[in-house]
Amino acid sequence: MQIKEIEPIDKIKDVKNDNIDVGVRFNDNHAYTVIVRTPQNLLQEMEEEKTNFVEPGTLTIIVKELTDEIIREAIEAYLRLDDEGYWLKLCQFGDSIDISVLNKLDSQQRKRNSLIYGKRFDHPFETYLNFYVEDLDDLTFFETTLFLTILTLIVYYLLKPESFDFFSNFVK
Repeated sequence: MQIKEIEPIDKIKDVKNDNIDVGVRFNDNHAYTVIVRTPQNLLQEMEEEKTNFVEPGTLTIIVKELTDEIIREAIEAYLRLDDEGYWLKLCQFGDSIDISVLNKLDSQQRKRNSLIYGKRFDHPFETYLNFYVEDLDDLTFFETTLFLTILTLIVYYLLKPESFDFFSNFVK
């Protein structure tokens, strides 16, 4: 996906406090419309809605100021983060994704968690470790490798003569 043109659809009223629709046209003439807004605009929305958070809704690109240069930089970054434009597509289609797709992803995540951490584990800690198991073969390989590594270390330290000196000195 290569960008041919980026053009604000709405007129910018305040570069530091506004949100606008922006048209993004690609070289193949396919086009997206994304929402770009400023942090001040988010704060204003919370004040108007009398909330302490931004209500869920259409995904937006947040920029410091609504200038052509910053808007272009942000949209190109959303496209550049991967080869297929995942983040830009998410901004375009995020509120159109069928809940069954998310439910399927959730179910797969729960199955992986139960395989890795046991049936009682139901916590997103796995995401902090950045450890994702794609299928059961990956998990089996990981567990086997981990077991053999630990076993090798134990055997090495038990058969190493100096280790006996360490243990005898440690006990004294």
